[in-house]
Amino acid sequence: MEFKTIDDLKNYLQNLEKHRHHPKDYIVGIELEGILADVEGKPLDAKKIISQLNTIYHDFQFSEEAGACQIEIKSFPREYSAETMREKEEYLIDIVEDIVELAQKIHGKEAIFLMTGSNPHPDVLSDKWISKNERALKMAKWRSQFPPIKIADLYIEPRHIALSIQSIHVNIQGKNPYDTADKYNRLLYMVPEHIALSANSPIVGGRIVDYAEARLLLYEIADGGNAGFPKLRKYPVDIIEYGEYVLSYKPIIATTLTQMVKERHEDNRIKFEIPFRVENRVCPTQPTIKENMALVEYVVGRLKYSQRWNRRDFPSLQEIEINRNEAIKESVRGKFIWNGKSVYVKKHLLESIEKAEKGIKLFDTQPRYLNILRRRVRKGKTCADVIRRWYRRNADSIDERIAEVVEKIWRHTRKNQPIL
Repeated sequence: MEFKTIDDLKNYLQNLEKHRHHPKDYIVGIELEGILADVEGKPLDAKKIISQLNTIYHDFQFSEEAGACQIEIKSFPREYSAETMREKEEYLIDIVEDIVELAQKIHGKEAIFLMTGSNPHPDVLSDKWISKNERALKMAKWRSQFPPIKIADLYIEPRHIALSIQSIHVNIQGKNPYDTADKYNRLLYMVPEHIALSANSPIVGGRIVDYAEARLLLYEIADGGNAGFPKLRKYPVDIIEYGEYVLSYKPIIATTLTQMVKERHEDNRIKFEIPFRVENRVCPTQPTIKENMALVEYVVGRLKYSQRWNRRDFPSLQEIEINRNEAIKESVRGKFIWNGKSVYVKKHLLESIEKAEKGIKLFDTQPRYLNILRRRVRKGKTCADVIRRWYRRNADSIDERIAEVVEKIWRHTRKNQPIL
């Protein structure tokens, strides 16, 4: 069902009150984005591979993204459990292998499926790699009105930013509209945690930057204010209020309320599709499937814990945004400010991982992947630190540096061996 106007949404909610039904809670879906490239990190066209993948797999859907070299892998929603996560992990490992085998047949060369928040190769920052579908072309044209963005000593056209950026999106179904709004609000104050734990994008277009997670800042600038932390004045009390927030912005190419939500490329959003669900969009894709599963487990467990036990007042939106910027810059080595008090990010994250573990246990299952994140925090490092070190070790040309970095990332991806 598509909501064309806010009145459509209001009418649906009124009918829902009269004819109540109770959908299952915590039905979880994943969207995982990666980039098809050769062994030097140069992009490869993914269109033919996407069509073939959709004939092979029935529990997953594959689609184009803004870049012609990008592939989005979407898992159909399922009730959360450890067994479901294990199955997703195994299927996704097989999918990665199938992607590179198909690419080799189609392109006649060895290929890799690169899963990081940003593709480090400068070749992707070109009109050549804008997907030829209608939406991608229209969005690129719209972004062309903004001036170039300076990163290190490189200027990037805003229409090219989306071509090099990959994320993992976690979709979680609410048990009713009010519960969905509550999930959204709680995910808002977890945004800094998610960034700090997942940062891995210190190289963009062949240039190294001072940020642990540069892709977020780049996307905010490139998307004309439609990305980043939501520009809310207060937490929305229900999904009607969230809908009114979305409508307060001029659409880009959208003609319906449902489409306008999709144009809000923000850290979190409520998806106006039936059943209602929240979408966490802030984490970059991780280099291995296990690391991606760890983030999913954390998001679900942390949210479940918060809904079950947290009784504190929500922090101010201003504090969240301050902490978000700290996470982008420093990742696990920074300091957060909560309720006016400073706390080391490392300490905060270790406590939050414990909460996520308790949340996962509420599903009558044991955590399977959270130790990956705990190890990162205890070491005081994320993938961003390792990737940056790999890049700096090689003093040769940019192309050689990138080739070495993507080869090392791919080695970990294939073995499904976390970088940290």
